[in-house]
Amino acid sequence: MTDRNQQILTLIDRLSSSARQARALSLDDTSHLLAMALLDLQTQLHAISPDELRSFTRTVANVVEFNVRAAATDTTHVEPGENVQNGHMPFLG
Repeated sequence: MTDRNQQILTLIDRLSSSARQARALSLDDTSHLLAMALLDLQTQLHAISPDELRSFTRTVANVVEFNVRAAATDTTHVEPGENVQNGHMPFLG
């Protein structure tokens, strides 16, 4: 590991701790800003380009939107069974 990457990992560790503390203190805006800084450092560390990150976030947003829309229109009734009782959701293919 390069010295630069080791320094980035150290920054990630420090900011992660600060982000946890900000959340514990209900400093939501500060927590969000620290999360954005962490994401930036992680993309630098793993050499993720802005285009790759943009493509990934669009894909995630589309999946989330699809799942929300599908759940809103889902009229499937699932009978409770062993899987549901022990916390596992059934697969509805």
